Amino acid sequence: MALTVTDKIKSILATQKRNESLGAERVLSLLDEVRRQIIAELVSMPAGSYSAYYLQSSLSSIQKHLVDWESTVTRELGAGLTNSWEAGQSLLPMAAEAAGMALRLPWISTHTLDALKDFTFGKISGVSGDLFNKIKGELTLGVLGQKTPQEIAGQLAEAIKDHKLPVNKWGSPIFKSAAERAEVITGLEMGRAFSIATELSIAAAQETLPDLKRMWLHAGHPNAPRQSHLHMHGQVRKVGAAFYDTSAGAKVFYPRDPQAPISEVIRCGCTHIPWHPDFGSAESFKNDFDEKQEAANKPKRLNKQQEA
Repeated sequence: MALTVTDKIKSILATQKRNESLGAERVLSLLDEVRRQIIAELVSMPAGSYSAYYLQSSLSSIQKHLVDWESTVTRELGAGLTNSWEAGQSLLPMAAEAAGMALRLPWISTHTLDALKDFTFGKISGVSGDLFNKIKGELTLGVLGQKTPQEIAGQLAEAIKDHKLPVNKWGSPIFKSAAERAEVITGLEMGRAFSIATELSIAAAQETLPDLKRMWLHAGHPNAPRQSHLHMHGQVRKVGAAFYDTSAGAKVFYPRDPQAPISEVIRCGCTHIPWHPDFGSAESFKNDFDEKQEAANKPKRLNKQQEA
């Protein structure tokens, strides 16, 4: 029975991770598109007679491009947050069904989801606003005679690439910085929506399933994992209990907890799931999950070794 429950949970988590990855890819694709639009506009400007007139005209057009990007991103990200929320809500009922348990959850308000969307959209708006201000600063230098529009276009063309820019040439990597921020926001907030919905659904089922608890699962990231998160892997806590306290004394109730310090949530790929004795022993459940995770990642490692 535990094998079936583990398969069901792993399938839902894999779908959620895939959706987060696709969401981030889409946001970056849209940002790259607006970058190309801005570059094309800058390249078409007169190099020798750049003036305040061209500056205002350029800024108006660039601002429109960025407003359009922000509008499209918030629309698509809003849909992604809703999907993540619904996936988190479905985790417990589907796991219970796989275990042969009948479970009906009360309706969970979406007020928290609405607040999370507003919070996330505000972050995206911040990326757009900062990007506009940085481009404006570069264009203003052009009016002052320090750079031509073509030089600025060259900077923006190079900025989103992975390699580092030469020192004292083209300034700071404007679009690369914006891309990193947008990617982090997308992954963090879609994962947060999933975690919050999971937590709320578990809390709602407490009276129906008094033995219900929660288990933390570490993402298994190869790059310097947080020791606190690594230590939490497979740990089980009662409903409403914190998983651990940070060194500063803050309590962390689940991965990407809004109350946790940013250092505990940024680029966190951990998750937490419902656990019930009918799913099997907690240790067996974790081991079964780890074995399936190992089997799923094995082809990826083999491919990387072949490429090397």
